[in-house]
Amino acid sequence: MVPADFYMDESEEQPNVQIHMLFPKRGHTQWRQWLASICATLSMVAVGTVYGWTTTMLTRLEKNKDVPLQITSDEGSWIVSIAVITSMVGSFLGACLADLFGRKKCLLSSSIFFIVGWLIVIFADTVVWLYISRVVLGVGVGMSYTTNPMYVSEVADTNIRGALGTLIAVNVFTGSLITCSVGPFVSYRTLGVVLLSIAIVFVASFVFFPESPYYLAMKNREREAIRAIMYFKGCNTEEARQELTIIVRNIDDDRVNSEGSRKKIRRLLSYNNRKAFAMVLGLIITQQLSGNFTTMQYLSKFFDAANIGIDADYATIIVFTVGLVSGTVSTMTVEKAGRRTLLILSAFFCSATLIILSVYLLLNSKKIDLTAVNLLPVILVILFVVAYQVGIGTLPNALIGELFPTSAKSVAGAAITISDGVLGFVVSKLYQIIGDAFGEHYVYFFFGGSCFVAFVFILYYIPETKNKSFGEIQEELASTCSKFSVNKYLRSSRKEQGDDRVV
Repeated sequence: MVPADFYMDESEEQPNVQIHMLFPKRGHTQWRQWLASICATLSMVAVGTVYGWTTTMLTRLEKNKDVPLQITSDEGSWIVSIAVITSMVGSFLGACLADLFGRKKCLLSSSIFFIVGWLIVIFADTVVWLYISRVVLGVGVGMSYTTNPMYVSEVADTNIRGALGTLIAVNVFTGSLITCSVGPFVSYRTLGVVLLSIAIVFVASFVFFPESPYYLAMKNREREAIRAIMYFKGCNTEEARQELTIIVRNIDDDRVNSEGSRKKIRRLLSYNNRKAFAMVLGLIITQQLSGNFTTMQYLSKFFDAANIGIDADYATIIVFTVGLVSGTVSTMTVEKAGRRTLLILSAFFCSATLIILSVYLLLNSKKIDLTAVNLLPVILVILFVVAYQVGIGTLPNALIGELFPTSAKSVAGAAITISDGVLGFVVSKLYQIIGDAFGEHYVYFFFGGSCFVAFVFILYYIPETKNKSFGEIQEELASTCSKFSVNKYLRSSRKEQGDDRVV
């Protein structure tokens, strides 16, 4: 007979907790957690279509090839950048709606922006309407990026939490691949209709799943929370009540931590939250400074300029297909290999491929005959995408759900999405400006160097979270604080107690 405390929730900080999450009780199921997370992250497929549309359409719009309008290179860079800017607005909106009305309703609300945005694209006949569409679509992107890590991490057992977290990035690639695979072979408006249908499919599939049990517990909706736990875990009512008790206890602890202005526990958690934010922000910065986003946005144009010897559209499809497969490999291996190992390998190989690519572009800019190796850019981009998707591209979103307490997830997710948006806008604009003025090899030298810095950062700063409960992760974050931080905390504590002795 297995003792009852084997079936406690992941955030309870006792030595024997989390066992049921690592080894679910016989009769318990996880397939509904997978299905709910897959359907929830269909909104990330919609995000991928926003990015993929510029990849496949910029060249056609600039060359006025079977499209209702023509744009300049500068207008194309604004079409890319505007969605990045307005994703910051979407992250604010997503954080508010997720806490006020629930993760599920927030995700469903994001579909409104995707639907309206694609309708504008379908009927657009001037560049102004395309700008407006990117504003609307960008809001949907920000809402989805902020809310998905919250929902997925709150419905997933620990032993599949990392794998489900990678679905967020994998499905972005799925959306981009669908767009780039369909776009070159259909008309401008037909592509818009296809992308519009993806948002509708997301709503139709996700609307039937329950809300996150954590959100329901936060709102004191006990009966609904119990039903949600029973649904996701396939457990009976009594076991669901036990799990709900632990969830409520930890939510109360979070509230104490955020409200007690001079409490020891608040200081410790504040330090942990700051450190967790620095870790995830460092990885998000790496995503942008690796050049993945800008390279994917301008991929068709990049291949055209690099004289690769094959059709740029086909090369683009190959790259996105490999990216999707690589992300799927990350989903399948992350629980065995671990987050930290995959991130280290990812950063190192991203750096190596980008530096080699920059050397090729430098030689090409000097008009050196590279016909014998003209497929090298395609091969290097493919290797880069493999390395990127295995770690840097897929795991930061999973870590958002793992490193932060329930009460901090929405704010942390919004702040990270905003930071990502600011940096993404700057990088996407400078990519075009620097590339046109000085040559793309300078840009890729910088991207390669940034990935090497990230390699060092991950090696010395990012902890392993594989198969660890929330309490264990928080203890590890707290235990790695510097001697200076400990001494500062002890001095402050003694001063509160009227003891001014030097630590």
